[in-house]
Amino acid sequence: MRVGGTPANFIMEDEKPGSTPGITIRAATPERLIELCVGAFEEGVAVQQEDFVKVFFLMHQWFMTSEELVQAFIDLYQSSDETVSCDHPGCRHLPSCHDCQVQHYKRKICQAVRYWITNYPMHFDLNGHVTAAVQSLGGLLQAEGNSQLKELLDLSTVPSYEWMRSMSVRNTGSKHSRKVSLVFNHLEPEELASQLTYLEYKAFRRIHFVDFKNYAMTASLKDQPKLERSIALFNGLSQWVQCMVLCKTTPQQRADVIVKFINVSKHLRVLQNFNTLMAIVGGLSHSALARLSKTISCLPSESQKILMEFTELLSSNNNFSNYRKVYHACTGFKIPILGVHLKDLISLHTALPDRAEGGLLNFRKMAQLSSILRELTRLQGHDSVPVDANMDLVNTLRLSLDLHYTEDEIYELSQAREPRESLSSPTTPTKPVVFADWVAGVSPPDSNTINKHVHDMVEAVFKNYDHDRDGFISHGEFEAIAGNFPFIDSFCVLDADQDGMISKVEMKTYFIRANCHALRNSFKHAFHETTYFRPTFCIHCTGLLWGLIKQGWKCKDCGINAHKHCKDLVVMECRSKGSTKRTESLSNGAGMPEMTLSAKRKISQRQKRASPSHLQEQSAQTEDVIHRMSCSSRCQPHREVTLVDGEFYEEQSLLYERLLKAEEDREKLMEENSMLRSRLEIANEQIMTLKSHIGVIRQNTIAFILEQMDALHMQRDTEV
Repeated sequence: MRVGGTPANFIMEDEKPGSTPGITIRAATPERLIELCVGAFEEGVAVQQEDFVKVFFLMHQWFMTSEELVQAFIDLYQSSDETVSCDHPGCRHLPSCHDCQVQHYKRKICQAVRYWITNYPMHFDLNGHVTAAVQSLGGLLQAEGNSQLKELLDLSTVPSYEWMRSMSVRNTGSKHSRKVSLVFNHLEPEELASQLTYLEYKAFRRIHFVDFKNYAMTASLKDQPKLERSIALFNGLSQWVQCMVLCKTTPQQRADVIVKFINVSKHLRVLQNFNTLMAIVGGLSHSALARLSKTISCLPSESQKILMEFTELLSSNNNFSNYRKVYHACTGFKIPILGVHLKDLISLHTALPDRAEGGLLNFRKMAQLSSILRELTRLQGHDSVPVDANMDLVNTLRLSLDLHYTEDEIYELSQAREPRESLSSPTTPTKPVVFADWVAGVSPPDSNTINKHVHDMVEAVFKNYDHDRDGFISHGEFEAIAGNFPFIDSFCVLDADQDGMISKVEMKTYFIRANCHALRNSFKHAFHETTYFRPTFCIHCTGLLWGLIKQGWKCKDCGINAHKHCKDLVVMECRSKGSTKRTESLSNGAGMPEMTLSAKRKISQRQKRASPSHLQEQSAQTEDVIHRMSCSSRCQPHREVTLVDGEFYEEQSLLYERLLKAEEDREKLMEENSMLRSRLEIANEQIMTLKSHIGVIRQNTIAFILEQMDALHMQRDTEV
């Protein structure tokens, strides 16, 4: 039998297999590769050609679409009567002719398509055009009466890959035979590792071959939502680890959290989930935690040893050689480190061209790329994960990992927990040795994804913690579940209507608003000294801000209040006033009987007339005066200007507006004054620079004049 071809069907082969075992083809045209693929089939797949066939079907989307490949098979089928020679004279090439070489070649084509359907079914379920093209080929077989070959093209057994089209799919088939606590402090490390592995498995296996190809060619996450989502999960987990440690107030508490995450890492290693292991160890090794000397001193020596071993395993030294040895020795279910293999993909694509000499397709490159992409797409063939998913806990974790913070903000929080003891300590975060370069630049999830995650998490919380099934969460229940969310606001903030209970609507509104208003603002506050006209409490120690004037310090941006000695100890995000009205009301004494501004004005007038000797006594009695005046002022009608006991009182709204305007004018003047001072300093520096330049020019000029005078004297002496 001879297969005809065109002059374009060139091929370049090596005498010995290259870097990929079993493949000797170095370069060829796509048409020639398709013919070689068909020629590899007899009744099955020839053993010596199976490596080539696997690489071809896996990598064909790199240089052509699946629809184009099916069409190429159709063209070969239709032209086989002319291109394939039959040794039987007078043969009509009917399906009933078993010895006909044309029919033999057609069978090879159908067997190649069958192999493709069996080993890569996602190419057909995810692309309706490919399915239609295969059905078109089946129609040709049916028209020829070749029903036996048509059975090879049966697509009815192709499983559904609908889950690969979506960013997130709820597993409705999972059964909850046991109840698991959603509280971080109560979670066993093994349980947490299992649920994180399930999250990683779901996100990883949704990434298409085309997503990896586009990333290798562009080195960008733009228009790659599934790949971006998987990387965002990695980043979010690493940041969540750091925040869960830093939300604890004492070194021992922080050390306990670190020990727990180290135990989680041990179970991840058993599960062979290297990507999540990389995220957790990377978070624990980050400079924001590594600098906490007091915390590290509380770690048991055994935990420190285990963390060091994991850090060495995932180290980037020698191109992650330690990880590669361990990973390739693993069998069965395993999740690779996405960043390491993506880096390999980009490096190989950059180093080798897609086309070889003569414009032939560089199949040697395709074979080398296939070894990387085979690992990255391995999970698409695993229909199960070796863990039991608890969707309530998964949804809670998913929302926890969606709350993003920047590295600078986390590092500022680390410095607030344990201030620097030496000027030589770094002032900015540094990347740990296990971090790869690809983890940066990921945008936060879209609003629809956030809303879905919030809805699932809230439903899970109420399902497990609303014990009386009244649709509300009490204060005690809230304290139990709040540990999963570092720096979450207090119960009173979530309880918007102040009825002492948190409803589903209130909890959903809080988390959605928290994401929309970027919960990752800076921990640095712009405090300025302030005089308060109503009872105000310190956000740090909750104590009353005492004094006559300038009792405390207030942040210009978020409005929180603190004592002078407490303002540097505040560990709370600085959010804009628009997103923290409830927080500010709590800080300013929400829930207490509010005092009218006329009463505050009366206290202010009395303080101004008080003698210095009475100031200390009056300061000690301020709380009683405030209480009496706040009670009595409710009974007095508000007027624009009132004279009572020889003291003037202004109308409430006018006084408030005047004080507010005065405060704004004062801040503007202070900013303008600061700006003018900086300009004055710059001008003074310029004047000093110009003066020094003038001095230099003056010296040079005098030296030049003296040299000229000396020259004239020498000329005169010579003439004489």
